[in-house]
Amino acid sequence: MSNKLKAVIIVFVGLVLVGVGVIASILLIQRLQSSRAEVQQTGVVVKTTVVVVTRDLMLGDQIKPEDVNMVEIPVEFSPRNAVTKAEDAIGKFVKTDLIQGEMVLAHNLANPTNSNHDLSFVLSDEHILMAFPADDLMSRESIIQRGDIVDIFATFQQVVQQIPNTTTDTTTTNGTPQEPVMRTFTVDAFQKVSVTALVLEIIPEENNNPPIVGSTGQIIPAKIKIRAYLLALNPQDALVLKHLKDTGAEFDIVLRSPTSTAQFELTPVTEDYIIEFYGLEILP
Repeated sequence: MSNKLKAVIIVFVGLVLVGVGVIASILLIQRLQSSRAEVQQTGVVVKTTVVVVTRDLMLGDQIKPEDVNMVEIPVEFSPRNAVTKAEDAIGKFVKTDLIQGEMVLAHNLANPTNSNHDLSFVLSDEHILMAFPADDLMSRESIIQRGDIVDIFATFQQVVQQIPNTTTDTTTTNGTPQEPVMRTFTVDAFQKVSVTALVLEIIPEENNNPPIVGSTGQIIPAKIKIRAYLLALNPQDALVLKHLKDTGAEFDIVLRSPTSTAQFELTPVTEDYIIEFYGLEILP
């Protein structure tokens, strides 16, 4: 074989090897690019928007617009009942304590009305829900609203045993014990009571006029009358309130400041208190 033929064969083999190398390089680059694209595709995080609270909320608190914020989280971290729209949470009441930054879940919200009976969310294990008649002047004027803090004043009559003066005997001049007397008392029966909900009576329009429809499609009644308040009380306080109501006590509800936490030290008012307070003693 001549040297010229050997050179041609060597050049041909070299070209073949170069071609194989180029093809292998192209295939390798394509495979690397495909793998990188798959990695980038799998690295895309799908997110969803959820509602979180911006401050600590306690059981029974009503959610206000400034209490919630919208945040994005990976969809795999979103619980099943997570609230995804702020309007679905605003105005609702929380059934459990929530801490700042915690997601709002639908089953932890309630919107108590006269029809859904979802009122037990405000009750702890030590409280019961009691209906209290709305017969006083503040109630007739529809001043008290749900969530208000009130005191309950009561005036009632009670038979009491007279306490004799220390300078006299415990018996009358004829030797018989002193008879009990009926006295009238006015007391601050309960303080710092939160109005959990209202029982309302919707009074229709007169003359069969069509009802007014609001911008959201909700029917606005001509007049709403408060029939009763629903109060969360401990059982003993509820029994005392029932006793006063059943024995004919007259009640008045007074409204407190929303931030009031004071426990007032008050003296029960009787006829003797009024006489002494205004100096009405009859001089001999």
